[in-house]
Amino acid sequence: MARPLNHTITARPGRPSTAGWARLMLLSGSLVGLYLLVAVWGFAFTPDQYGIPLVWPATGVGLAFVFLYGYRLVPAVGLAAALVGVWFTGDLVAPLEQAFTVVVTMLATALGTAILRYCRFDPRMERLRDLGLLLAAGGGVSSGLAATVGAYSLAASPGPLSLAQTWWVCWSADLMGLVLISPFLFTLLGGRLVMPSGADLRIGMMLVTATLATGAVAYLLALDLTLALPLSYAVFPLVMYAALRCPAPITSGLILVFGGLALTATGLGHGPYAALGLERSLLALNAQLGLLVLTGLSLTAISAEREAAESRARQHLEDLARAGRINLMGQLSTTLAHELNQPLCALSTYAQASRRLLARGDTEGLGTALERLEQNAHRAAHTVRQIRDFAARQDLAHQVVAPAHLIAGVERLMAPEFTRRGIHLKVNVQPGLPPIRIAPMQIEQVLVNLLRNATEALAGRADGRVRLAVYRRRRELVLEVIDNGPGIPPERLSLLFEPFTSWKRGGMGLGLALSRSLVESHGGTFTARNGNAGGAEFRFTLPLEDDHGDTATYGTSGG
Repeated sequence: MARPLNHTITARPGRPSTAGWARLMLLSGSLVGLYLLVAVWGFAFTPDQYGIPLVWPATGVGLAFVFLYGYRLVPAVGLAAALVGVWFTGDLVAPLEQAFTVVVTMLATALGTAILRYCRFDPRMERLRDLGLLLAAGGGVSSGLAATVGAYSLAASPGPLSLAQTWWVCWSADLMGLVLISPFLFTLLGGRLVMPSGADLRIGMMLVTATLATGAVAYLLALDLTLALPLSYAVFPLVMYAALRCPAPITSGLILVFGGLALTATGLGHGPYAALGLERSLLALNAQLGLLVLTGLSLTAISAEREAAESRARQHLEDLARAGRINLMGQLSTTLAHELNQPLCALSTYAQASRRLLARGDTEGLGTALERLEQNAHRAAHTVRQIRDFAARQDLAHQVVAPAHLIAGVERLMAPEFTRRGIHLKVNVQPGLPPIRIAPMQIEQVLVNLLRNATEALAGRADGRVRLAVYRRRRELVLEVIDNGPGIPPERLSLLFEPFTSWKRGGMGLGLALSRSLVESHGGTFTARNGNAGGAEFRFTLPLEDDHGDTATYGTSGG
């Protein structure tokens, strides 16, 4: 499911207000102005022998505006296309063909927009799926239709050109113009405009300056081809850094800035590609810029998807913690009853004393008793609030889960922490394990707790290793977490699962008590011991519901 967009993409029904008309005129004027500007720039790179612009960003401008602000801007696309036709080709193309070109241009824009909306394209382009949709709908449909009508018009005019000869040139021009300008417009206008922080602003300005300097050195200085051509690829690390560090508008803006500079310089006869002739040089440059676009936008999407996945993982861990707090209520019931019993008994005592003091008329003693009564009432209320805040959700339903799927989810959750700490995690899951009926979040909580304990035990070790093994033993599933750390202090083994007992600094002594409680609530057992070769071994079992007989032990470590 795509995320909700941060802009309005459908016009409200009814007659537009004065403000609505003003906004429509402003958007239409902006579209027409930008369309004409990039058209003039595109026609600057037109080989005399063909009359075909080898770079055509106008299609991308129309597609971005219509998608972001609604189909009411389609007539503005038609107006801009008509002005371009009259301005540049009015003497060469018949009026009927001009009108046909305008209609197809409007149709191509509307159709590309419809496909993007139907497929839930997100203009922030934070998913690889969105990049693929833009290339398919924009590059395949909008640019394909525009290239077809352009090639047909040229093929129908007197001259040696044929449809097959010109279509691919028109299409590559449309496609390159679209991927250069539309990602910048989509990412800039398609999300919330947030003023970058001082550090981000400085990084952005440094990247823009470095990109312009790279382009100037590679394309404007009279360097030898053997030096200028490799230097033209120096922009790739800059774009890759921006994709991994900066918001999408900065990355797409850098690509647009470098592409515009490189195309302009090449069209004017400068740079490493100029010696090939205008047609061949721009087509060769388009190939380089195409790689730059794919690299930058793909890394941007991958980085955004990774951040979104990490955010979901953090939320999932928080859900696991909440589920753990619910189950911990059983372990804490005795302690909580004790904490409540003391103030409640005191309340009763001071209430009785207050009644006696009131009967004797001892106002001074009565005031003291009432003050103590109020203090204990606040104490009891505070305890109740702690209980209420501690448990925020109800118990979780059991589900049938494949063990391999369960372990894969835990491994994904914990992989970043193991990587950050430099600890190697090895996972062994016996093939063909039958499904089990569990509350997945609770068992995940147990495994996450054990794996985190292992990483803490291995802190500072360069050779830290943890093994998570899952195998079948008769009619139960065995799950083991084994590390090569210092192990469990022998004097602590007998108290390991007691609540509020911990030998770790800052520990509350609740994690293992909760874990054992969760496992036992599933009908399993939980044990811990020190390994023969050092380290700690935690093992718990879960009952299997099927009855397929015994299987060979897999991946055990004894015990």
